[in-house]
Amino acid sequence: MRERITFVHDDPGFDPEALDIQQAGLLGPLIDTARQDRLTFAFDELPDDLADLVKGFNALHVRWASSLQYETLDPFSSRISPGLHISYSPSQSHENSLTKLCHWLQRFGPMACMTPESFTESNGDESSAASTFYFYHALEDLQSFVASTSQDFCPELDSICQARLRSLYTAAALDLTFDATPNTIQVNALWTLRSQTVTAPASDGRRTEVGIFVKNTPPTIKAHELGVAGVVTVLGDQKKPSPTIFTFPSRHRRVDSDFTSKFLTPTGLHPTLQLSVSSSQSPDRDAQCSPFVYLTLPKSIFADRYQLADELFLASKNLTESRYTSLPVDLEAPAYTTDSWGSRVLLELAPPSPEQDQSWTAEIPLHLRYLEPSLTGEVEIEVPYPAVFWACSSDVEDLSNPFDRVHLGYDELFERQTIFWHVTPQPTSGKRLVSPITVPVLNERGADWIGVGTAAAVSLGFAWVLWKLVSAMLFSGSQKSAKTSKNVEKK
Repeated sequence: MRERITFVHDDPGFDPEALDIQQAGLLGPLIDTARQDRLTFAFDELPDDLADLVKGFNALHVRWASSLQYETLDPFSSRISPGLHISYSPSQSHENSLTKLCHWLQRFGPMACMTPESFTESNGDESSAASTFYFYHALEDLQSFVASTSQDFCPELDSICQARLRSLYTAAALDLTFDATPNTIQVNALWTLRSQTVTAPASDGRRTEVGIFVKNTPPTIKAHELGVAGVVTVLGDQKKPSPTIFTFPSRHRRVDSDFTSKFLTPTGLHPTLQLSVSSSQSPDRDAQCSPFVYLTLPKSIFADRYQLADELFLASKNLTESRYTSLPVDLEAPAYTTDSWGSRVLLELAPPSPEQDQSWTAEIPLHLRYLEPSLTGEVEIEVPYPAVFWACSSDVEDLSNPFDRVHLGYDELFERQTIFWHVTPQPTSGKRLVSPITVPVLNERGADWIGVGTAAAVSLGFAWVLWKLVSAMLFSGSQKSAKTSKNVEKK
């Protein structure tokens, strides 16, 4: 097992002499920094249940992001919607793999993922002909995952392991990635930019590399690259940190702007999601760039792909075109009869002229599904914030780097040379990155009376129709009888 702990801060006055490196690990001062922990497990180092699970997949990606607003620094700038995202590509020996996967996912909390219809399918990216299956679940925190995982990964007396798992309570993001080609599992955890102590415990069971960096811009840096300077230490091998400066290509960057997401009122059953972006300035004037919004919509709400095909309608909402909608999307089914988790939508936005930097808005028309009745006649649902970014073209073939984050859902919808400049989400109120909406539903108290009334109306209607038929038959019979009597009298 290998471990890499990376601190990225923006204090150029940080003194590496303040670091204390001992046999037990590294201890430093309290600074404002973002932190990423990366663990890489070989296949034979995995717990039995996890090793058995991943055998059924060529690739398996589990991504979680907190709903709490957070700040970060490059190169940790990539964003996804809050919640748990799962995608996988099955192997040829994938029998019962979906059942095993869903059982394993229950350690995050109860979720309905047992049937294949729960997942949506998309074609593979340009590097793979295999299909990818996708699932989303709204997940507020990692408490259930930490409690269940500590029993598998941490010996009972290993207090350091237990403490590090509990630190996930404050993490902003967690990634678990399995790839059958190197046959390894990689776990990444990210902590937001905040005041925290620079610390890293050592262990005889793993190689731990610690890096502490600040942004650096050397004269030879290229437009698609990021530069950092700082110190690197391999715990157990070095007593003093080694200074280093290096650059690397970066597919995900942070642009100096932010956005909010909210539903316009009144909402009704056809709500409009409004995005408000603080800047219309392209992040790279030398490249071809366009802004996009990538939505992760739970089954209670959806976008009509036919409505989004109308160019004039899109232009009136500051939208350019719909680039992708996951299928299937049933336009009529209620939420409680819909099997799939929901849908994903990628829309290209139409900003104002870049000549004058200004704030702007875009509106996305959505549709609510019928939900189950409630005692109040209303149900509160939450739609996770989308990811908003500028996608810029480049001629760089390889944008991979030591901090790269892939398989985020939207990155595979673009060419590999695309660079993403992420706009920072800001909540409209509070600290959570969700857009609440009140959905009108049937009132449970009146539901029984509606059933009785419907049955009574149907019964009365049937009785009326039956009475009319019987009356017509009786009237017809009486007419025939009278006519027969008259004929007899004439004769």
